[in-house]
Amino acid sequence: MATIKDIARKAGVSITTVSRVLNYDKSLSVSDLTRKKIFQAAEALDYTKKKRSSTTRDSIAVVQWYTEQQELDDLYYLSIRMGVEKQAERDHYKVKRYFAGDSLTAIDDVKGIVAIGKFSDDQIAEMQEVTDNVVFVDFDTLAKGHDCVVTDFDNSTKSVLNYFIENGLKRIGMISGVEYSNDHKLKITDHRFDVFKNFLEKKSLFDPANVFVGDYTLQSSYNLVDQALKRSRESFPNALFVSNDAMAVGALKALHEHGVKVPDDVSLVSFNDTAVAKYVIPSLTAIKVYTNKMGEVAVRLLYLLDNNLDGDVHTPEKVVVATHLVERESVRKS
Repeated sequence: MATIKDIARKAGVSITTVSRVLNYDKSLSVSDLTRKKIFQAAEALDYTKKKRSSTTRDSIAVVQWYTEQQELDDLYYLSIRMGVEKQAERDHYKVKRYFAGDSLTAIDDVKGIVAIGKFSDDQIAEMQEVTDNVVFVDFDTLAKGHDCVVTDFDNSTKSVLNYFIENGLKRIGMISGVEYSNDHKLKITDHRFDVFKNFLEKKSLFDPANVFVGDYTLQSSYNLVDQALKRSRESFPNALFVSNDAMAVGALKALHEHGVKVPDDVSLVSFNDTAVAKYVIPSLTAIKVYTNKMGEVAVRLLYLLDNNLDGDVHTPEKVVVATHLVERESVRKS
């Protein structure tokens, strides 16, 4: 019996492309010629699509690195999970949910795991004891041998910095963060800081005094900005790139209390563009991260693993999901 791998070889395209075309994935951007080649190859090979019974509900585990309360406080990770569960329903999977504090070794009878967030090597090993089919979201695990879905930190950071400079803002600061896996065995620094530093150094605009590092919470950002303004209002940046919306809200509160006007005195761009970005005053210019899409793509990768579409040897993939800048009220235009 012909397989998707046979069709891919005959059509000269990837196995993933064949699978998505045969499943009529509307989000896939391929030419009509490529689609035609795939369907012709399938017909020539007398391919019969293997159907998943609608009455069969295999299970997958969704492992969230946050507690349920932390997830409610951070809509970014909640939105990723919602994307995972939405796509799992489409693919006829039942979902078993696990949060921080739940035993990973207690996971059983699942076709695979979608792990959301950051995990230590020990935690990854525990998941591998359950199944080899593990896909990570918001954590680059390509070098660790696992499929992953991440957002485009590099280009999004550069787009913010170019946006500031184009609007005549050159005393640019960043509010960043450090976080840890929930077993405290892995420390994760913000990759965007490296991009920020390298970009501004090339333009002779980097000042380490304008970098503030907290823990991604509203309170830590408030404290950082409050302390910086108490030290010197005159030397404070006239533009701030903030690593998430919660920290942006904390920064706004501190700036307001010190009589610093946004965007007249300080322009601000946030990251994630969760619902809060629209409703604070002023509304936040922000990098839109497609969190639902990240979750959906993770399940698609897991589906491929579950169905062994690339044979016995799996080559890990990293999917980078694009972002875009949403302009609102928090940046002063030149």
